[in-house]
Amino acid sequence: MSPYCALSMTKPMLCVGGMSVDIVEQCETGPWEGEKLRSVETLWQRGGHASNVSFVLRLLGAQVEFFGVLSRSSMLRDILIEMERNGIDLSHCPRTDENPAFTTVINVRKTGCRTILQCSRNFPYVTIEDFRKLDLSLYGWVHFEARNKLDIIPMIRAILDYNNGRTDRIQISLKVDSCYKENIDLFDMCDYLIFSRELALDLGWQSVQETCLQLDKVLPLPYSINVRRPCIICSWGPLGAGCLDNKGKYYELAASTKQKAKDTYGVGECFTAAIIYALYVREMSLADAVALGNRVAGHKATNSGYNHIATLNTYPVTLTNVIEHRSENVSEDDAAENVICRKFMNRIIQPSDGKLATKLLQRFDRSNYGPAPAKKDSFSDSEPDLHKEPTPEPRPSSSIRKSGYRLSNISRKSVQLRVKRLR
Repeated sequence: MSPYCALSMTKPMLCVGGMSVDIVEQCETGPWEGEKLRSVETLWQRGGHASNVSFVLRLLGAQVEFFGVLSRSSMLRDILIEMERNGIDLSHCPRTDENPAFTTVINVRKTGCRTILQCSRNFPYVTIEDFRKLDLSLYGWVHFEARNKLDIIPMIRAILDYNNGRTDRIQISLKVDSCYKENIDLFDMCDYLIFSRELALDLGWQSVQETCLQLDKVLPLPYSINVRRPCIICSWGPLGAGCLDNKGKYYELAASTKQKAKDTYGVGECFTAAIIYALYVREMSLADAVALGNRVAGHKATNSGYNHIATLNTYPVTLTNVIEHRSENVSEDDAAENVICRKFMNRIIQPSDGKLATKLLQRFDRSNYGPAPAKKDSFSDSEPDLHKEPTPEPRPSSSIRKSGYRLSNISRKSVQLRVKRLR
């Protein structure tokens, strides 16, 4: 653990996702068809976005728990022992007898290219029934990987229901690196949206600024409506990263290192983990958090694996290209309201046709509410009238008789006692 890591009394973070076994092959040149090559180095390590993010968060000094389906296969034994030895909580993970998912990664050192072969077999994913067994009061941040929205939307809605009316809200972050159209409904349900450069290029977005602004247009409500909007973050590899906060300010930050990359596999997970750590544990601003993400990602690429991240020191922050941007997306029409209502409350808003707002703006008229109540005797036991002039102080008994006051025997005796005390 780095000596510069901040000590924190915050609640643990929860990373929801999958875990796989990755076989990483380091080659000097790329594999060609029909050619036999000898790899320079072979690593057998833990894989999966959520598991890698949780591991890097722990290396940075944060309290973290991984939540995903784990295989009982002996192939995962060493990986699970390593995670538990580093202090990552796995106690709530469901177990299965199926073999874990596999991923083969071929890194070419000469060109820096990377080829990834993923197993097409569908490994089980955590369900909403598994998620409901968790005590959400134990966590302060939950990170999701955008996969199947039918599984993730109920989990996020459970967190939103928990946050309702609370001051210590659980922050939600979402990493999107595939299936853009399928997961677009998740974007405005989180607090921080972390987008992939590869997916942005597939969508035709040629820069980090264009990516952030295009994602901002996807959100259904404009800035004029005071609702929560996610902060948008996107890394652009060696060109740095950009972010758009929930007020419409855009920041672009350059990459923090010019060293030659040795191993870029897992850089995205390190970037994500560093941002979450900076925002939640160290309570940095969004731009400072992205700057730390650039530095951690650049430091990870200088060596293989993840353990060297724990030796990273603090950093200087350099902000560039601060641009003010306002959304030009959908206005507050009935269609946008219905979309938001179905997503968060599973019902459709019944429009008021402006009747309530018009009635509130009208001048108050007593006649519209029936006749005024009859006036009551000022000496009755009811509450006094606040608009009536105060009753004068009691005077001696002689002056009271002259002024025509009618006093009961009890009131007359109290006045006489007061007169004796004055004498």
